[in-house]
This record gives sequence, structure tokens and C-alpha cells, in this order.
Amino acid sequence: MKKRKFKNKRKDYINRLIYTLEKDKGYKDFLQKDEEYREHVEANQKLDLWGVTFFDVYNNKEMNKLVKKIHKLNKDKYKVKSFLRPKRIKKLNYLSLQYHQSSISSLSEVHFLKDKYIQKIKASFTQINNNQAIVQFDMTFNKIMDYEMLIDFIKVNKQALYNKSYVDFYDKDNVLGYRDVYRQLDKLETSTFQAKLNEVVNLPYGRTYNLPHLSVIRYPEEIFSKESLKNFFLCKTFEINNGEQHLIADITSREGLKMGLYFSGKYYRPIPFTHIISNYRMDFYYFLFERLENYELNRRLNKYLVQSKKTVSLKDYKWLVNKVRSINDNKLHMNYEPFQDSLKDWKAFVDGEEDEIEFTKNLYTKKYETIYNELIEHMKIVYSLQKENLIINIGILTLIATITGIIITIFLSS
Repeated sequence: MKKRKFKNKRKDYINRLIYTLEKDKGYKDFLQKDEEYREHVEANQKLDLWGVTFFDVYNNKEMNKLVKKIHKLNKDKYKVKSFLRPKRIKKLNYLSLQYHQSSISSLSEVHFLKDKYIQKIKASFTQINNNQAIVQFDMTFNKIMDYEMLIDFIKVNKQALYNKSYVDFYDKDNVLGYRDVYRQLDKLETSTFQAKLNEVVNLPYGRTYNLPHLSVIRYPEEIFSKESLKNFFLCKTFEINNGEQHLIADITSREGLKMGLYFSGKYYRPIPFTHIISNYRMDFYYFLFERLENYELNRRLNKYLVQSKKTVSLKDYKWLVNKVRSINDNKLHMNYEPFQDSLKDWKAFVDGEEDEIEFTKNLYTKKYETIYNELIEHMKIVYSLQKENLIINIGILTLIATITGIIITIFLSS
């Protein structure tokens, strides 16, 4: 009942948003009156989307599900080239012990045979600790997408969005502010690509959250100067290849990190994410997934800190232990000096001022090592109190049973 209610709300919201963009006279009048907003919209409509990349995290069990699903795709709709064989009876070990190195592996290529927009999705992965890997999904289009194509893409695939929990919506009783329309369209565009990815692969984080993703964007030179790209509002900019490209990360991303690779020439140089992940492992994981990590920490462990739950769930405790282990797995891999040359052409900027590249400094792993260790100490205390209470309760029950037995014996013997 609740799922159907939210599905209907998403359906209403998505259709209202499309109607507002295409037919709402009030919105068209607003565009004419608000010059600043109109210029912003017109500039964004001149951008071309060349590709999209998503990231998700898998353990060995989830990797088995992923490989199996890819192998079972409908051959009339997809042409699959897989580099890993699926399990038959027993689960296969796709991950290995990697304390001081990290491998990079190709996973699959899925070609869409009957899709107007998507040509293929290429998947590759690299381990970030001994029991997890980040899988990178590169989505290639049949044609470079302009604004009109993106609107059509959303309209054609909107039904796939109605039951996705990561799709935000406004209740119909609330007013959808005109100034917020283009931002909502941008989010809906990303959600539509994620839903398209979800058709062919299972997504552990992507079932619930907006995943970290990269949009490859070509812009006309008259829209952005190199200086303006270093000063994107509430963003961190990484200047790459002496300013030929700019990776812009939205530091206000509520869930997975939102990134855009901006370039103005006839071609671009793809960012070698799997190699960067291989070098910086857990630090780059937190760069991409920090907001999702905080959501999971709060969902799983906050109930013990605020004492709304007094008995420790084994599942939550095991999750926390694995998080501590994921940091410890990287102890031999935390000297990043040999990898500095791989990012020698990178410079970071916030508000136009040069800044540090956090994931090259062990800052994330040090931060989360402290958080995890403090939490696990608290969980140990809660668990020990839980055991003491259990012993006391067992003792009380034993005493009651003993006294009851004595009374019954006396009663029967009299």
C-alpha cells in the first residue's frame, strides 16, 4: 500500500515536471521575466552530453549475482560479452586477498540491440579491500545527446522511474517553484540513466540511493572561461591536463557524489578511474561514497547511540567489524607517494583558490578509522551490558524455577 502510494506520487511529480517544461504558460512567462535564470537555462541547453559513468560497491556475494544477471540477459535485446564465468552451483571467488596491491579487471560489455539512445554499457572493477570492489559502469550513447534528446529520453523511460526509491518527488500539494525546475530536471535525468543501468545489472547501493556518477559534458567556449570553471558555486574543481579538461564535483551532493567532466574541444581524454581507485583504494571510495557511508552509519548505528535500541543486532555489529577491517586491509597500501605522478597534471580549486586533493593524503581513512574505532568500543560496552543483563535474567528465572519447584515438592509431600 505504502509503495503504491509513493509510486503514484512519483508518477504525478515526473509528469508535472515534464508538463511544466513543455506547456506551462506560467513557467514560460517566468523565463521571460527572470533574466538571470533564463540565461542559466539557455546556457545549460547548449551543453552536449557525451557519456555517463556510474559507480557501485560489491562484495563477493553481490559480484556473483551481478555476473549471473549479466549472463542471463535476453539475447533478443542485448548482446553480451562477459569476461567472467557465472556460478553454477557453488559461489565463485571473484575477489582475492590484496593487502599491498590492487588488481584491475574487465567485467563485461552489454550492447543494447533495440534501444534508441543507449549503445552499450562497459563494466570494469578494482578491489578497494579484501572483500569489496568498486565496479565502474561506462554508458555509451548511439548519438551525442543534446537538450531535446535528453527530454525525449526521460519521457520514453519515465515509467521505469515510478517505483525507484532513489527518485525524489514533491507532493502535489506543494508548489514546484519555477526557479527549481531546471535543478529537478537535472536530477531526474541522472535518475533515468541509473534506472536504465538497473535494467541490466543489480546495484547494491543503487537500489536505494543515487549513485556516484560522472557526466561527460562538452560546452561551447563562449559559455565558460577556464577561470569560471575553477569557481563553480558550491563545487570543487579539478583542473586536468593543464586546463584542457575540468572535473567538477558537487560538494553538496546528498547521496553519491555528482561529477561533471567539462571539455570544449572535439574530443576528451577519459579519466582512468579504475587506476585511480587501484592506487588510492579506500580514500577514493570515501571521496565517491562519503555521503552514502554517513547514511548507512546513521541508519545502522545511531539507534544504539541514542539508546532507542538496547540489544545489539549481530548484522549491524558484523557490518561495523567489516568496516574496521576494510581500513586495516589498506595499512600496507597507504603510502601514496609512488602514485603522485599519476595525478601530476591535476590541481584542485574551491572558490577559485587552489586547494588540496584530499584522497591523496590519507585524510578520509584516518577520519573513518577514528569513527569506526569509537563506535566499535561503544558497541562492545552495549554488548557486554546485554550479556550481563542476560545472565541476570537467566539467574532470576532459575531462582524462580527453583523456588517454584520447592513449593510444589512441599505441597505434594504434605
